[in-house]
Amino acid sequence: QKTAMELGENTLWLLKQAFYFSLTTVNDAVKEHGVSMAQIGVLRQLANQPGLSAAELARRLLITPQGVQLALTALEKRGLIRREQDPQHGRILQVFLTDEGSSVASAVVGEAIAAHDKVFGVLTTKEQDQLRALLARVVEQGTGHTLFGDHIEG
Repeated sequence: QKTAMELGENTLWLLKQAFYFSLTTVNDAVKEHGVSMAQIGVLRQLANQPGLSAAELARRLLITPQGVQLALTALEKRGLIRREQDPQHGRILQVFLTDEGSSVASAVVGEAIAAHDKVFGVLTTKEQDQLRALLARVVEQGTGHTLFGDHIEG
């Protein structure tokens, strides 16, 4: 008979192992593009909805505003994004992909999705949906944040 503590530790250990395995698989797949997971998330969000602010990106990606600023600065240095003043709110900067940013975003997201499919392809589509739903419930209940459906996988 396993104790609740052992079962809890086992679940956490498995989550951690699955997380590291999926993260390294995705990172290896996109390494040639020189982008981090946070940067991939930013690129994907901007591809789906151009003109988001840094604060909106932080909320959607569940990362700190500082983390978003680091990602944006790195992407801007590489010429993948540009920031423009919001016509309605001059103090807010809207972020847009450049042409090169759009092509990198497509390549990176495609490779990240292929790597994700390789990792989670051992599960049926139904099992993947169940896993996502269960993990989303844990995150939403634990943090009080509602997750966006298009959050980067991985």
